[in-house]
Amino acid sequence: MDSYNQPKPFDPNWHRYYPDIPFPPYRHIPGVTPHPIRDPNGHSYGIEEEHDITPPPPEMWRQNEAYLYGVDLYNFSYWWEAHEAWEGLWHQAEDTYRLFLQGLIQVSASLIKYHMRMLRPLRTLSTAGRDKLRQVVVESGDVNGNYMGLNLPRFLETADAFFSPFFSDPISEETYHQITVPPLIKLID
Repeated sequence: MDSYNQPKPFDPNWHRYYPDIPFPPYRHIPGVTPHPIRDPNGHSYGIEEEHDITPPPPEMWRQNEAYLYGVDLYNFSYWWEAHEAWEGLWHQAEDTYRLFLQGLIQVSASLIKYHMRMLRPLRTLSTAGRDKLRQVVVESGDVNGNYMGLNLPRFLETADAFFSPFFSDPISEETYHQITVPPLIKLID
């Protein structure tokens, strides 16, 4: 793969939460790299997905391998792949759990649009995802806003700061390089 088109991790030394599964050989960027599942050259072509396995409940997030691997993928800029890891869980989840996963999926998808310099979908997806995560804070009942190991108020503060420059005018290439705090997922110990 052409490394020019590959997103770079915001922090290549970030902690991994589920290092047992190696990262794919490339980060999928729609229209740039082979589709991981549909293209015979894709990094996950022919690999069966396990959508029928019931995921652990949210309070058992430390045992949820797909969730933790999705967090790793997200933090290391495998945003499409993180979306896929979480989508398998999302299909099985209900209520607040489902809303939480959908919020993460949309924020992850917005980062693909950030990389591709697609401003309108970046705005739409980042707003929808962050709004869902705010709703999870209200619905979860945790006074600290923790859900599945993630301090949502802290994450949302970081994500809001990251996405804020993309909601003003004018937007230039320089805007994409002025990252003050990357929206990384830090799970509680």
